Amino acid sequence: MMNQEVGMLVVNCMDITEFGDELYEEVRHIVSEERRIKAERYHNLDDSKRCICADLLLRYGLYQKTGKVGDINITFNEFGKPFIKNMIDFKYNITHSGKWVAIVYGNTDAGIDVERIQKGREEIADFCFSEEEKLFIYNKADKYEQVKQFTKLWTMKESYIKFLGTGFSTNLDSFSINALEGVITNRDGEVKKDIKVRSFQFDTDYYLSICSMEAEFCLQSIKLEEITKLLNMQ
Repeated sequence: MMNQEVGMLVVNCMDITEFGDELYEEVRHIVSEERRIKAERYHNLDDSKRCICADLLLRYGLYQKTGKVGDINITFNEFGKPFIKNMIDFKYNITHSGKWVAIVYGNTDAGIDVERIQKGREEIADFCFSEEEKLFIYNKADKYEQVKQFTKLWTMKESYIKFLGTGFSTNLDSFSINALEGVITNRDGEVKKDIKVRSFQFDTDYYLSICSMEAEFCLQSIKLEEITKLLNMQ
């Protein structure tokens, strides 16, 4: 079991390209029946893999935190954010994009978002980003650099609304994030002093952002074999 410092968030990431057909069939039988049925509904195999990986990372995180894995009773708030019923000291959030699935967990609320850097969505900034945020994006002359800046800000903003647990009921233009300092300001000028967003380029062509009230986090890349060996022993 991992020796987690009090107050520290843990971020575990898994690469779905580790899945071969044989290994995928094996891990499908480790997860809950509910998760397995959900994964089977997807037409795209990568979507199924991401679904299975999310469950595996949650179970692994629970083991790291508590030393055991039992039945997981997941419920949701009114906006659809999941949490584990009757477990107040394990807060988590999951994200996925492309080949990566990631979870953040700890004693307090956190939001996480990972996105692949890819063209085609930058125009979103024109109608739901603040002037400060648009300046951060468009101050780069190079178009690909603009795409990178947009992706960074998008993950930062999404990690914040996931931290709040309100999803897109919180409008993206209702707040602004300083991409360099991670400071959040509401439309009325109120600065969220106790909340901060950390963002960094991840695995060359992705951005990963974490929003929380905690100052420290530990980032780990988890191998699928490591999880399957552990969970098969439970």
